[in-house]
Amino acid sequence: MGSIDVWEHNFEEQLELIAAIRPCFPIVALDTEFSGFIHCTPRRFTEEERYRDVKHNVDNLQVIQLGFTLFDDHGNQPMPGPGVSWQINFSDYDPDDDPSLPTPIRKSGIDLQRNRREGVSSSERCAALLREKLFCQGGKFVTFHGMYDVAYLLKILTGGKPLPDTLREFMTEAWSIFGGRLFDIKYMARFCHGLLGGELGLEKLANLLKVEADGVAHQAGFDSLVTGLIFHELHKRWEIDDEQVSMILYGLESACQEIKAPSSFNPLLRSPASTGSGVMVPLPMMRSPCPFRSQRGGVSVHPLATPYMIKW
Repeated sequence: MGSIDVWEHNFEEQLELIAAIRPCFPIVALDTEFSGFIHCTPRRFTEEERYRDVKHNVDNLQVIQLGFTLFDDHGNQPMPGPGVSWQINFSDYDPDDDPSLPTPIRKSGIDLQRNRREGVSSSERCAALLREKLFCQGGKFVTFHGMYDVAYLLKILTGGKPLPDTLREFMTEAWSIFGGRLFDIKYMARFCHGLLGGELGLEKLANLLKVEADGVAHQAGFDSLVTGLIFHELHKRWEIDDEQVSMILYGLESACQEIKAPSSFNPLLRSPASTGSGVMVPLPMMRSPCPFRSQRGGVSVHPLATPYMIKW
């Protein structure tokens, strides 16, 4: 079925649909597409220096798409067929005035002029609806090399406010959004024998695992679908301790481990008044009963159709 494009005219309608089915599909694979980099960070940089560049880039550039794909605990998706994802098209990037895009984004087929005309503005209204409909129902959230995905998501959920000044504050806000249930599959791949220590891009990792999907790379909906499929494939093939790998972003491992340490101050115990943050998402709730049931009384879900064809 491919990606469902979300524009200003169908934004609330699609979020209502997503909110209705989220209790049955608690795993949310995420991806963002954004307008490149002002500062490119050398590998030798410390994590604090790396975050400084993330903050500078995200504060001064724009998100183009937010994509997400829903899964249940067994890898099923809400609709039958070759998978369905949602991608929210944002209007904030101006192709006539903003910095030029990286080559992969330019070749991805995103209609930037239509985004500008019909896309969703990353406003306070957008932030409030996303928090209520997508992020307040708990579950697991999955990214690939998610440092920038989390940074842009935080910018979206605060209505475009600058990122926190320090890396520790940034990770604390990430805890408040994801409730400690965020997974970065690039980091997870380090614990899987044969995946070259996780030093693979999304396309190469998908090819190595023979994960196939129908769509166009570097569009947020498709990339989120592939990210989610890889997440489930890793769990099928390897024994992965979710507690060990949760809330660890590739490239910020030391800072993430420090936040997770038992002796560290637990950001989830803070009161909203003490955060000084523009976003405070409630802790994950227990899943409510699934509203969709089959004639046999069980949950009506549809297995993923295979095989898929990746069109990179």
